[in-house]
Amino acid sequence: MLELEFEQGGDAMRTYVLQVVTGREHKTVAELEHHLGDRLRGKLFVPRYRFKKRIKGTWEMTEQLLTPGYVFIESSMTDIEDIARVIREAPAFARVLAQNGRIVPLSADETQWLDKLTGISRVVDPSVGFIEGDRVVITQGPLVGLESQIVKIDRHKQLAYIEVRLLGRVKVVKVGVEIVRKT
Repeated sequence: MLELEFEQGGDAMRTYVLQVVTGREHKTVAELEHHLGDRLRGKLFVPRYRFKKRIKGTWEMTEQLLTPGYVFIESSMTDIEDIARVIREAPAFARVLAQNGRIVPLSADETQWLDKLTGISRVVDPSVGFIEGDRVVITQGPLVGLESQIVKIDRHKQLAYIEVRLLGRVKVVKVGVEIVRKT
């Protein structure tokens, strides 16, 4: 069994990442909240994104998971050891992600990125922008100022693919975007 060490840092709330079975994110959150009970002084959440999808000829707003297979937990550094132990004992598969055997929170930059994108609701609303030549310009929404992270735009599906760094890993995630014109 892997012995985990915990990064020290006091009682400040930090964000940690749990790997779970893809497709069971919400069910895993419910099971973990039940097993953790009063010991969970933080919050488990599954970030999502909204986008318009054409269904039977009409555009409807829909939601999907921002990071399938991952659940986030806000907790203090002193609570995470107890939480990690309970998670290992819970019937749902979940594990707190670690680096070199040490449970580490998201960096301040990663947490800031997640908070900017998802806000309090933990849902990424669609952004609006335009394409000028080979440059994407976002005029409103959570992607304002993050244009350099966009690696692909699918105008027909109204999706932007953005490259992010979470726990030292590069991941491409989808978010909603409406491109109003292309010049």
